Amino acid sequence: MKIMEPAELCDIMDFWIAAPWPLTEDETQQRAVERFGWTIEVDGGTPYLMDTVSNFTIPDVMTVPYKDRMMELSLQASDTTREITSPLTELLGDAFTLMVREGEGRWGKPTLLDSKSGPTARWNVDGGARVSFIFLSRGLLAMFETPQGAEVERKLGDR
Repeated sequence: MKIMEPAELCDIMDFWIAAPWPLTEDETQQRAVERFGWTIEVDGGTPYLMDTVSNFTIPDVMTVPYKDRMMELSLQASDTTREITSPLTELLGDAFTLMVREGEGRWGKPTLLDSKSGPTARWNVDGGARVSFIFLSRGLLAMFETPQGAEVERKLGDR
């Protein structure tokens, strides 16, 4: 199972933290292509951002815009598996711990949540944005909420 290095994942999040928000989905995708070498694949006229560099089983980078403003990006921080085993869960747990430790060194102590997706470490970072690392039983996920997206979630009560 491939797992992203904690420093690499946090570098990606730092890039998005430093971006000049608000950005459109197109601007966000272009920045990802230029900075990380990711690709844009078009399906049915809709462009989708793909992390083809990491070679994970699921390369999709989910981008969530609202009214032409980027709200959120989610990306895999590991391969995704169908078969859940104790050794795999232990490996993912150790990797999650290291990612949280790296994030804590950069952004301070996270808020730890037990969300319906799985254990989550969340940071409120500079500029009003948020970073979350999520431990799923099948893999690890990272989420960046733009300042605009995080503000909406705060107003909705951080569902």
